[in-house]
Amino acid sequence: MKYFRLLGLIAALLFSSGIAFGQATSGDFVGTVTDATSAVIPNATVVAKNESTGVIYTAKVSASGEVRITNLPPGAYDITVTASGFSPFTLKGLAIDLNKTSSSTFKLLAASANSVVEVSAVASITLDTTSTNLTQTFETQEVQQLPSATVGLGVLNLALLSPNVASSGGIGIGVGPSVGGQRPRNNNFTIEGIDNNDKSVTGPLVYVPNNAVGEFSVITNQFSPEFGHSSGGQFNTNIVSGTNHFHGQGYEYFQNKELNATNLPAGQTLAKPRFDFNRYGGELGGPVLKNKVFFFGNFERQTTGQSTQSLLCTPTAAGLTTLQGLPNLSATNVAEYVKYMPASPSQVTDANDGACFNQASGAQSVAVYPGTGLSSGTPYPGGNDLGPVYGSGTAVQIPLGNYAVNAPNFINFDALTTSGDVTLSPKDNLRLRYLYNTQGSADTNASLPAFYLTQPFRYHLIAISEYHTFSPNLTNEARIGFNRYANATPAGNFQFPGLDSFPNLTFYDQGGLNVGPDGNAPQSTIQNMYQFTNNIIYTHHGHTIKVGFDGRKFISPQTFTQRVRGDYEWDYLTEYLHDLAPTNFGERSTGNFIYYGDQTALYGYANDTWRATSKLTLNYGLRYEFTSVPVGERAQSLNSLASVAGLINFTAPQPQYKNFAPRFGVNYSPDEKTSIRAGFGMSYDVLFDNLGLLSFPPQYSSTNDVGDGKTGIKNPGDPDFLKDGGLPAGTGTLNTFTNDLAGQKAATSAYLPNQQLPYAETWSLGVQRVIGSNYTAEIRYLGTRGIHLPTQDQINVQPRVTAANQLTTSLSGGTSVATSPNANTLSAIQALSNILPAYEAAGFTGKITSYQPYSQSNYNGLAGTLQRRFQNGLSVNAAYTWSKTLDDATAEVFATVLSPRRPQNSQNVAADYGRSALDRTHRLTIAAVYDLPYFKHSNYLLKNLAGNWVFSPIYTYESPEYATTLSGVNSNLNGDSGSAIDRTIINPNGVKGTSSSVKAVYSTTLAGNCTAPATTCSGNLVGYVAVTPNAYYIQAGAGTLPTASRNTLPIRPIDDVDLAATKRLNITERIAFEFQAQAFNVLNHPQYIPGSLNNVNTNSFTSSYAFQTAGNPAFNHPELIFKSNARTLQLAGKLTF
Repeated sequence: MKYFRLLGLIAALLFSSGIAFGQATSGDFVGTVTDATSAVIPNATVVAKNESTGVIYTAKVSASGEVRITNLPPGAYDITVTASGFSPFTLKGLAIDLNKTSSSTFKLLAASANSVVEVSAVASITLDTTSTNLTQTFETQEVQQLPSATVGLGVLNLALLSPNVASSGGIGIGVGPSVGGQRPRNNNFTIEGIDNNDKSVTGPLVYVPNNAVGEFSVITNQFSPEFGHSSGGQFNTNIVSGTNHFHGQGYEYFQNKELNATNLPAGQTLAKPRFDFNRYGGELGGPVLKNKVFFFGNFERQTTGQSTQSLLCTPTAAGLTTLQGLPNLSATNVAEYVKYMPASPSQVTDANDGACFNQASGAQSVAVYPGTGLSSGTPYPGGNDLGPVYGSGTAVQIPLGNYAVNAPNFINFDALTTSGDVTLSPKDNLRLRYLYNTQGSADTNASLPAFYLTQPFRYHLIAISEYHTFSPNLTNEARIGFNRYANATPAGNFQFPGLDSFPNLTFYDQGGLNVGPDGNAPQSTIQNMYQFTNNIIYTHHGHTIKVGFDGRKFISPQTFTQRVRGDYEWDYLTEYLHDLAPTNFGERSTGNFIYYGDQTALYGYANDTWRATSKLTLNYGLRYEFTSVPVGERAQSLNSLASVAGLINFTAPQPQYKNFAPRFGVNYSPDEKTSIRAGFGMSYDVLFDNLGLLSFPPQYSSTNDVGDGKTGIKNPGDPDFLKDGGLPAGTGTLNTFTNDLAGQKAATSAYLPNQQLPYAETWSLGVQRVIGSNYTAEIRYLGTRGIHLPTQDQINVQPRVTAANQLTTSLSGGTSVATSPNANTLSAIQALSNILPAYEAAGFTGKITSYQPYSQSNYNGLAGTLQRRFQNGLSVNAAYTWSKTLDDATAEVFATVLSPRRPQNSQNVAADYGRSALDRTHRLTIAAVYDLPYFKHSNYLLKNLAGNWVFSPIYTYESPEYATTLSGVNSNLNGDSGSAIDRTIINPNGVKGTSSSVKAVYSTTLAGNCTAPATTCSGNLVGYVAVTPNAYYIQAGAGTLPTASRNTLPIRPIDDVDLAATKRLNITERIAFEFQAQAFNVLNHPQYIPGSLNNVNTNSFTSSYAFQTAGNPAFNHPELIFKSNARTLQLAGKLTF
């Protein structure tokens, strides 16, 4: 009933008021009409004529002398003002930009008794003197000429040229830059006002070729109430429209390995892999009926033939042969290992190693112990030291090399983009849009090419908008839309003897090499989105009152269960070869049911823009957002019998009904060339489906972990792990747990709280000034605070290690000491429980993972911009931002190891508060488009040979992303992943940027705790000593408490120059051929970073442990881990008319 009352309330608000507004697909014009004495002229007629289409929009001046024309398609307009007794005035070429309001003042001259003289002028640059939107608009010249708009996600890359943004680096979540310190997941993408977001993982769905983009805008955080859905950036794309003249082009963009420099980590000498990229298409637009009906269509095809290139740490052929001859190993495990493991051509040394990093110096090898039992030895002195190794006897060193992967990788992509515009009458306009994308590509997320598979993608988007003018001060916009997306990621038919499916096997003494299919497979998604929007605007006595409604219905079946095939990770290969249970991490989910992301979103808003005086405008409004809980999440109620009063309640999560977001802004314009803006607002975000998809109840799926204590589950180091089936799979049917409440509780591994949508508070103050007739300068302060951000938390897990029982870590000393009989030992700590007592007493003995609204963020940024509109052949866009971003979590899922996805201590999330993975202290971008004026008016031959050159450079500098230093072990013994979560110990007197592994310290007093003849074991391990005492980051051994904060290790800054050069040949007055050369990182400056220099693509790094793990030879050497982002060159040809 609450849902229906809510729907009725919004409908009543919308229709009883009869007024609403939307600016998502258009721009507005606001003007003031006065005479020579500055007295207002009411009832004057204002006509705006689109220079390209000839379509006319008419309005009347109000009694206060003001006029507003809304819902104008972006473009250039001639504004004509007429009034009885005054000479007409025409302002030519006024720019109307997407999501902006252009303002101008008209002073009419009195007409003489004998004649009327029409006055005209060319429009200079205008300011938005009414709203507080922080909007960056990119026009046709920038979209067509700037090099970054032609690669990757196209025009979305231009967002990186805005102030108050930062690249997302290697965090691997969301798409787009971080806007105002918000996570990239918090960005909102629309095409012609239609939702273009992937509700499963966020990010844009349908791609629009840059040649088909009419205008693109980014609104950064501070936006009017008509914009919502997300708290980050609002990314709005409009499609090219037809005009009164036929126009079109054919084009091709081409890249090839011969045009590119070698893109590898330092010291690697792999041959260039195959790379052939072609993006070609054509478009045509024009009139069906002049001034009435227009069409536009673009078809583009992209074909990519390439080889995926990487270095893997694998044994040599001789090493594999030796391995097959060793005794006491599992014949099945050895056979499967040899079957999929490619042989390296030769053994590698530390001097040219790019993948192994086992030995600090000399030849690289992996230690295999043919015997059995537990050894406390360190197989890789000075290199990997991940803890005790299972296996006794003399170690056999298997030689390792760097195997160069050079595997086929293809992408075939088609995009159809169409638009239609119809002027039905002077009061009615219709806009139609249809977009279609299809893609087939190789899934190369597996480490080994043997596991590469093909995955399909399909996308549709439809937008139909109707604009109606009831009267000069009352207009309406109605829009319906549809968006469909479908894809599948298969896991293949690979078989591992004795197992029901092929798992993912990871070996950390082979550089973290993973054997198995894509770790995210199998999965599939279908998303259907139906949208209805209605907006009207009403102006009266200086007030522009806006009210709007936006409703969306989603139908979205999805399949994805994390680790459904099993994820088994060993510190040492020898333990896998003995078929011992994983010593680092072992986990498997036990079901793979269909998750239904079906959902309803209802948005409503009201806003008043009050022009209190000719210089002061106040904006105040309220937005309301309701988002239902996805149907799939409501299945948690199946586990209701496991609820424990006062502890945890497994009911269907309830939605929020009171999400109101106020917005307030002030715009003071002392003159037409100056605008001072200040504003405050709240913006809600969405919770993406992946969180619910990873949180099935035990009736659908649960999680089993090696060592979790459940019946039949092995402990680390137990024998016959894979022989006995590894961790058990689900039955494929609903688990009923009949008469087994204890089993039901023990199998519970996920919990969904009631809906708590994240939101941001934003505040800003800025001054904007027009300089001359073409330049605009601005300085602004922007602050944001993220609240209730989702974070991955294991709600019932605690560290076994406390300040009272932690083992000591020394900078110097020996590995044997005499202690008291009561000294803390590793085995004593391990014997404690890592489950909170209340949960353990209630029967929840396994880890319960939940995505809780515990996290927060804080951003403060000072930005300056200088822009020149494209005039006389030159445009400039410069932006500098000085900022600080803090948070206690950035990534919620396993998309990166550069910043942990979970807190080190789930019972103290706030302890992780510090530098965000999105923090970039300084960011400077300078972009320009310069159409050289030389020889433009010369003869035909000279103009085409020596003239018609356009140069478009982009310079980017950005401070480095910071990574988290890791110890490589589960230091606090809370049972979490040993490789990606726990940090290091800080030696404040150490040399910054250096690290050290540790050696175990054993008590001679407690040697009797060990099983003879061993004299060292976990029973007498009492501490650790640093191998390198003057290092800054010291490995936190098992049983210690790390002291390092998140994200303290700087990687490398971006210092990049991109350049595009265009040569135009005018064949006739209307037909021209253009040749373009676009160079990215044109200076070929090595930049070893995990992210991208110039695009907003998602970059996920889940295997950079060597760079971050204390004691590893590759620690703090990004040049050994990340590629150099070497120069690439793209050639393009266009025939336009």
